[in-house]
Amino acid sequence: MSTENQQNEITEAAENTEQTVQTDTAEQIAQAEVAAAGAAAVEQKPVVGAKKAKAKKEKVALTPEQKKKRIRNFVVVPIMILVASFIRSLCVQVFMTSPELNFAPGGVTGIGTMIQYKTGFSTGYTNILINIPLLIIAFIFLNKGFAIKTACAVGLSSGGMVLMEKLNFPQYTGANVEPVLGAIACGVLGGVAVAIMIRAGASNGGTDIIAALIQRKYQAAGITWFIMGLDAIVVLVSYFVYDNGLTPVFMSFTQQFSSAMVGDVILTGFKSAIKYEIITDDPEALSAELIAKLRHSVTKIDATGMYAHSKKALLVCVIHKRQVSEFNKILKKYDNTFAYVTSTSEVLGKFY
Repeated sequence: MSTENQQNEITEAAENTEQTVQTDTAEQIAQAEVAAAGAAAVEQKPVVGAKKAKAKKEKVALTPEQKKKRIRNFVVVPIMILVASFIRSLCVQVFMTSPELNFAPGGVTGIGTMIQYKTGFSTGYTNILINIPLLIIAFIFLNKGFAIKTACAVGLSSGGMVLMEKLNFPQYTGANVEPVLGAIACGVLGGVAVAIMIRAGASNGGTDIIAALIQRKYQAAGITWFIMGLDAIVVLVSYFVYDNGLTPVFMSFTQQFSSAMVGDVILTGFKSAIKYEIITDDPEALSAELIAKLRHSVTKIDATGMYAHSKKALLVCVIHKRQVSEFNKILKKYDNTFAYVTSTSEVLGKFY
């Protein structure tokens, strides 16, 4: 082999060796980079995990309002529904199905009491059987939360009716029973139950659901009129079911009136007030006396009498019902003062 060929082979071998070294070096560098990246990932993993845990912890923290709302939804509302359902069951067992009373209060419960009077089939079973399809419809077409709460109320009250009947729970019966007093007592208790149920965002089911569905289609009409109309039909039918003439009908109306009055007082009566609007020539003195004696502020609005185009002041003052007599005494002191009164169903905010 010639010297030139040997030199060429040596050069090629050197180049191959250099390439191999470079390749090995590149592979080692790549492996080192991979290892370093893995180590970094391992080092960063607890940090990322800590950040996620911290974020999760921050997300769980609730504001006082959220805590209050959660307590109401999961503690207060279930207790309210339970209490209202118990009272409703009590009304049916103690008064409505008593041998001396026996009247239909209207709605699905009224239908149930009439069926129990004729067949002995418990009002509780009738109540839940009729309400099942209505609750399904309410869940589909109305508010789901309302439907779920109403379903719980119907289930509890129906179960209570059946249980009280099985246990022979005491009834308002005996020689000295006064049917009218029984109907009034039933109405008062029923009104309390209705008010509690409404405050809880639920209903007693039955005609309440039907009326809500009707109003959904005809929104201009008030839901109260639908409920009254449906209940009136049931009450009138009771005349042909019971054996003592118009007595069950009158007792039903007495019960419904008592229930409506008590429910209204509980829901709005304690928050209702009287609003005076007064047109006067002496707003400063009149306002000062009203504020000092009644402890309610007055709002002044500039007004113009269009008959004589004279400048007047319009005062607006909202007071408690018990203060009406004192308010009228104050107004009598001021000549050229004209006032008119309106009743407000509810007062919100700062009532000064």
